[in-house]
Amino acid sequence: MRRLFVLFGFVSLMFAACETSEPTPEQKPLTPEITVTPSGIVTMPAAGGAVELGYSIINPVEGVELKAMADSEWITNLMVGEKLTFSVERNNSDEQRIGIVTLSYAGAENLSIAIQQNEALASGDVRLSITSERKSIFEATGGTGKVTYMLECDEEGAMPEVTTDVEWITIDAVEDGTVSYTVARSNVEEKRTGHVTLAYSGKSAEATIEQKAAEFLPILTANSTIIRCGETITFSVAYADEDVTSEATIYDYYTKSEVTNPYTPAEVAERVFYATYNNRTSKVLTVNVIPEYTPYLPEDAQPESYDFNQRLLIVDHTGVGCGYCPNMKSVLKSLEEDESYGNKFNVVYAYSYNQSEACYSSASKTFWSYYKEVCSSSYMPLTGYPSATFNYCRNFAAAPSHMKTKIDEYWDENPSASVALAATIKDGKYIVNVEVKSAVAQNIHLALWVLEDDIYAKQSGGTAEWMNTHHSVLRDCLTDASKSDISGVDFGYIQANTTMSRVYQFDLFEAAAWKSENFKLIAVISSPNDEFDNRYEVIDTAMCEIDGTAAHEYK
Repeated sequence: MRRLFVLFGFVSLMFAACETSEPTPEQKPLTPEITVTPSGIVTMPAAGGAVELGYSIINPVEGVELKAMADSEWITNLMVGEKLTFSVERNNSDEQRIGIVTLSYAGAENLSIAIQQNEALASGDVRLSITSERKSIFEATGGTGKVTYMLECDEEGAMPEVTTDVEWITIDAVEDGTVSYTVARSNVEEKRTGHVTLAYSGKSAEATIEQKAAEFLPILTANSTIIRCGETITFSVAYADEDVTSEATIYDYYTKSEVTNPYTPAEVAERVFYATYNNRTSKVLTVNVIPEYTPYLPEDAQPESYDFNQRLLIVDHTGVGCGYCPNMKSVLKSLEEDESYGNKFNVVYAYSYNQSEACYSSASKTFWSYYKEVCSSSYMPLTGYPSATFNYCRNFAAAPSHMKTKIDEYWDENPSASVALAATIKDGKYIVNVEVKSAVAQNIHLALWVLEDDIYAKQSGGTAEWMNTHHSVLRDCLTDASKSDISGVDFGYIQANTTMSRVYQFDLFEAAAWKSENFKLIAVISSPNDEFDNRYEVIDTAMCEIDGTAAHEYK
């Protein structure tokens, strides 16, 4: 096959060589074209005024400029800049007049714009006309629109009275020359028509608003989209804002078999359902059936609040045999005990100094490589032990005396999201229930790491007995990590001012020297940050004991 592809390529070259030297259509230069917005005739009142039009050149030529010329003296101050602008003088005659503005661009056809100006009004007369399209068509979803008008009369600053003949059109604002309105979403399966009417001193003008027929689908919902195995799902079906549950049919998406309502799933799985009604099919509804022994999330103490407290991530790259490492640990311990700083961070101790040490893990070595090779250096390069790194994209290196300053610099007073979790180990598996609460719409990554407490190992350079018992030691990355990415799995896109929860199961891995009874988890959520080329950067962290919970934290 490889030789066959090479042969095809060779034949193509031969054919190309046999063709004439005339340029192909793709090679010919494209013809420039002038466009103007809004297009059509420009209608002006007898009083005249300033005009501003947008323009663009399709297939422009470098060094060529647009030129404009008017054929009438009453069209003045004609200029081509970011927009085309000119002025129209007052028309004092009793006849309408028309002028032409011609736009020219080398290589393009000239474009002529007609300027139509109304005749002068006799004293006491009124002229009211609509200058935009007299008919607008909207989709069934509705939207906003504008009607532009011209009102000429003796009264300076006069405004027309604006009304509609249907409830589904709402007048939002009436400004000089413009009426803004809103068309509501249609709830009928027929096309409908309404009108916007402008009136002043016995004169009136009308614009027609047409809206397409609504094409309704049944809407399938459930009492919960996350239930424990053995619990019951109760479905509801709505159609055109009416409850039609009793007349609808619910199906399993994969088997196409009808399910009862209520329905009790017997197995742990992600279940997908849809409903039919009136020969129409709903969008699918996904229900996560989680194990009955899934730990319950902690109660949200402030369910209406999004004023979160951030616990930023500090990774202390350290080692039992590192004689200088107690300096960093001492500073971190004092900051954890400081009321002003203790609730601003969580620390993960990554022992990668020597693989023969009791606290060493391959995950720690992966972290060292990630921070060394991928992250930006905001203080100094990551070259030795101890080194502290903040969140995912900030290196710090070995300067313990500066830790407080760096926390002040990196701690986010207004984090965009918070994470809460509950965790247990059952039948050789971690079961982790995670909830993210976000103040903004964003995509979230989740990292779950296993930490171990109470590991006894004599610390080189230690000056106190507590330094020989090691806590929050990184053991394993449940959501995987590599030298290029430690941000974990895609938790999903979350809307602003909402919460989202997911349940995860992982096999329990316990190396010979590890003690699962001393395990705990840290959850780290992150989102893209343009400061770091849209790499995922930490938003918040939460530390959770096995068979324990960690709640959302607020200021």
